[in-house]
Amino acid sequence: MNKNRKTKKIIINRFNNFDNKVNETEVKSFYNLYPKKRLENSSGVDKAVFPITSDGSGELFELDFSTLSGCNVKGVSYFKQFFPLSGNTWHRLLVYGEDQKLYIHQLLDGDNCLYWLYSLTFGSTPLALSFKKDDLDTIVLASNDKMVVWETDYIPYTIEDVPIITSMCYGDDKVLYCTIVEPAYKIWYAYDISYESIGNISATSNYLSLEDELGYARKILNFDENIYVFRDYGITKINHIGNKFTTYPVYSASTKIYANTISVCGNTILFMTREGLYAFNGIKVSKCDIELSKMLTNLGGNEVASSLGDKYYLALRLDFNDDNQILCETGDYKNNAILIVDISDFSYQIIRGVDVGCMYALKIDAFEKMLLTFNSGETTRIGEIVDYSNCFDNHLPKYWGSGLLTDGLNKKIFTKISLIAEKDVKINFIYDNNSLSFTTYQDGYNEFCFKVIGNSANIEISSESESSIVDEVNIDYYEY
Repeated sequence: MNKNRKTKKIIINRFNNFDNKVNETEVKSFYNLYPKKRLENSSGVDKAVFPITSDGSGELFELDFSTLSGCNVKGVSYFKQFFPLSGNTWHRLLVYGEDQKLYIHQLLDGDNCLYWLYSLTFGSTPLALSFKKDDLDTIVLASNDKMVVWETDYIPYTIEDVPIITSMCYGDDKVLYCTIVEPAYKIWYAYDISYESIGNISATSNYLSLEDELGYARKILNFDENIYVFRDYGITKINHIGNKFTTYPVYSASTKIYANTISVCGNTILFMTREGLYAFNGIKVSKCDIELSKMLTNLGGNEVASSLGDKYYLALRLDFNDDNQILCETGDYKNNAILIVDISDFSYQIIRGVDVGCMYALKIDAFEKMLLTFNSGETTRIGEIVDYSNCFDNHLPKYWGSGLLTDGLNKKIFTKISLIAEKDVKINFIYDNNSLSFTTYQDGYNEFCFKVIGNSANIEISSESESSIVDEVNIDYYEY
């Protein structure tokens, strides 16, 4: 052996694929770790808690769900009501239970109870849309059996003779636009949402037809003062001048757009197709540099998305191509992951092991939070995204795996692994068809010496701890 042979190093000081120009380490897979310049703790999920006082300070409490008698929570939304005469603003959280009842909670008044709202029931989780109507805060709730309109200072009124609505938006032209189940190629619209107007509208011809190759209308949005319709295979813009409506396509997609993934995030609209995540700025569509295509094998029905600030949250089912069963994956589940994309730099993290059924971005002056309901697990509660790496009382199991770290051509003698990490982080070093495993023994610098021979190498980092920050991984070797 040549004693003068120079030691070489594999240095991993970036752990993501977000900028391939500076990162030479290909990421094979990761979850419950946020891979940026170092491996950081991902976000997590915990019970939703709310402040008592209007400034958001003081004690936090969880809602009392005893009124629901243990039934599952299926949906959540929010309605702000400003009362001009008193000058008061009431913040109302609306919760839909599996018992088909709609419950109300008054935020910021010290009471954590839920109350059945005006004896209202809905045949499905109602869609909710809030806007100003005649200078009054108004919410429209639409399910598969009715529409309910609730204006400030008035009792909600119910209209049953309407199409089944799949999405709604309120335009700057004061028109309510809706996509509908049947016929799904038409847009249903109303100039007025009074009882008399909507009660008669389904017997009139207030529809826009979109009969072209872009497919059915699935979601409609008011974005940047324009109305856009997301179709199965594209996007259509609606112009309304006077009493005349015109429509024209602005984007044609090569694969199906999943309607429940569409969400306005900052100054863009994000949506998912089988090929990955895309962004629409009102003019053009561009693909986001997020490589999930190999994991997108089960999209098509249960995914849901929402946005808060510069972050896009998408609950979906991903195929992690391993034999692990993380939390919800040990039973029956619909979704098993939450993708969180920061659109300021398009870095992203993946929370694995959570079966989310509904997402709602709650934004009021006192606080902001992303609320969640669940298909399995904590189905009788409302959760929220938190900045620590737990799923309620469980630490989220964490994993990061590299792609091939060496050229695999020449024989190499690997001699040492060093890294900066917290205690109890597991390192699995894979060389050819063999592996060595180590566990960090202290917070800070850790070093492991050995001598093995192989052509190729890659590394896996995992942890069961709540906190598992990792940085500056070095692998020493020399070649024959």
